[in-house]
Amino acid sequence: MSNANGSPDSRFPSYEKPPVNEVLCGIRFEIPQGLKLPHIGLLWEKFRKEYPNIQHTMPIAASPNEFLIDIATGAPIPRVWFINRADNQLIQFQTDRLYFNWRQRGDSYPRYSNLIVQWEAVLNTVETFFAESEIGKLTPIECDLTYINHIEKGSGWESVDDLPNVFKDFGWKKSRSRFLPNPTAIGWEAFFPLPDKKGQLLARLRQGTRVEDQVPLLILEMIARGLGESKDRRGIREWFDTAHEWIVCGFADLTTDRIQTKVWRREHASADG
Repeated sequence: MSNANGSPDSRFPSYEKPPVNEVLCGIRFEIPQGLKLPHIGLLWEKFRKEYPNIQHTMPIAASPNEFLIDIATGAPIPRVWFINRADNQLIQFQTDRLYFNWRQRGDSYPRYSNLIVQWEAVLNTVETFFAESEIGKLTPIECDLTYINHIEKGSGWESVDDLPNVFKDFGWKKSRSRFLPNPTAIGWEAFFPLPDKKGQLLARLRQGTRVEDQVPLLILEMIARGLGESKDRRGIREWFDTAHEWIVCGFADLTTDRIQTKVWRREHASADG
């Protein structure tokens, strides 16, 4: 976590070279009755100066059997991306979701205190647009804070045998007595409850390959989803602060002191604190 001026908060683990590749702040909300497809273009005008590029992609469904369509016409509802010139920030919008992403494009991780302010500015703009256009109120159902970490091969690990050097709780030990060879790919996930019934934290580990240079990766996703009893803006901010604390401290709890100090260069706060 960071303090008000954007520097790391000394109460929580922080790193000079964190493996964060992408951060997502978002909210799922009740579909406003007045929202129509032309409103998406009007909304882009609110962001177009800073986010001049636009793409559309498949919508995200709340359940596997859900298919989002416009009730009046039966037309499928797209998910649109508003992308900034540097390609490191984007706003995702569909009729029931709003997300703000930072993604690594050669720049440094800008810290949570900066990202949460940018996210709240995006949310403010959309809420104001809904009110001005008489679309309806933005009523939250679920909040989402996601951190995606890319741990490159050669940065603390070379093969599955090295998993104990990266993660405290996982390993694969090959011996002559075993029938199975070393696995070619690994995957793992675990769910943890957030305090005060605010949702849950999902830690998911998988392997992948970076597209641009084909470098093998361990991908650790830390995904917090939920909402507290208070659904006003203060309650939403409190939820994001709690989610961020759990992601940061959970990340430190899952990974070893060795990789934190030698590869990511932990700046302060012990992994146990």
